[in-house]
Parts: sequence; C-alpha cells; structure tokens
Amino acid sequence: MARAMSVSDSHVLKNDQGKAGPADNPRGGCTGPLLHAVAVQRPARELIQLVTILNDSQQLSHAQEILNTAAILRPVEDVAAMVPLLAEAQAANALQAAAARRPVEELAQLVTILNQRDLFSHAQKILDAAATLRPVQDVAAMVPLLGDSRPANALHAAAARRPVEELAQLVGHLDNLPQPVPAVQQAWRRLRR
Repeated sequence: MARAMSVSDSHVLKNDQGKAGPADNPRGGCTGPLLHAVAVQRPARELIQLVTILNDSQQLSHAQEILNTAAILRPVEDVAAMVPLLAEAQAANALQAAAARRPVEELAQLVTILNQRDLFSHAQKILDAAATLRPVQDVAAMVPLLGDSRPANALHAAAARRPVEELAQLVGHLDNLPQPVPAVQQAWRRLRR
C-alpha cells in the first residue's frame, strides 16, 4: 500500500547524471520528477494542500515549481479553479509560466474562463505576459480566439509595449487574419500613426 506524501518527499530527485537537478517536462518547464508527477497527477484540491504545506515549511521554490508545472500542463479548467486559491505572487508566476508555454488556443480558453468567473485581473496577467513573451505570430493568432473585443483590446494594450519593429509585424499578421476582427484591427492600426 502506498504511503501518504509528506513535505520531506518534495525534494528534487537526482537526474540521469546523478546530480541534483531538474528534469525537463514536455512543454519546456523544469521540475524534479516527483514534483512534476504531483503537479500533473494529483487532484487539484490535494495539489493546493501540498502547496500550502510547502509554503508553511518555507519550501517556496518547490511550491512554485509545482504551480508552474500545473499551470503549463493541467487542463485549463483546473488552472482556472486553482488560481483564485493561490497567493497573489504565486498565481502571477504560475500564469506567466502558462502564458509563456501553453498553446495559444488553450491560453484563449483560460482567459475566457477566468473572465466568465469575474477573475479579470488574472486574465489580464495572462494577456500581459503573452503579449510580451510570445512571438508576434502567437499574439496575432490569439486575437481572434479571444472572442470579443475586450480581451483582444487588453492584449493590444499589452503588446503596445513591444519594439516598433515587432508592432509592425504584428499589424501585418493581424491584417492577414482569415477572419478579421474589425474593432481590434482598427485599434492596431492606430499604432501605425
């Protein structure tokens, strides 16, 4: 019979070379194998309980590793359910990890779910991070996936902080969308002036 997991089980396991260190996960994040398994396989409620225990034990880096991995690899519904239960800084870091590594279709779903649950500030964190961390092609691809103009305009505002060359590329990508989003395209065009 398996025993219950304790805080002492949360250490980073040795990698193939026998050195203490992280193992790669499929979407580019790094966690030890045990932390990765916990982040992906444990029920969300247990995951949050473990993060609380790790936080209370001053194992903040392990707690954040678990949260980042969960934000990258768990279903978007799980991520949306976990975010409001987290401390603000941990939620922001986890959402930034998701914005950097999840497919844009999943990010758009996550933003939509968070907005439907009135978690607008969390949705905005994803949009801000995606607009600055992702390639311009990804940002342009995300605009029509967001549905209405409010999140798309928020993405536009965040992307406006990019260098001028990248803004020009972004406007070009938006002009070539198969199904234009007129209100959003007008906002992007204002950047040309």
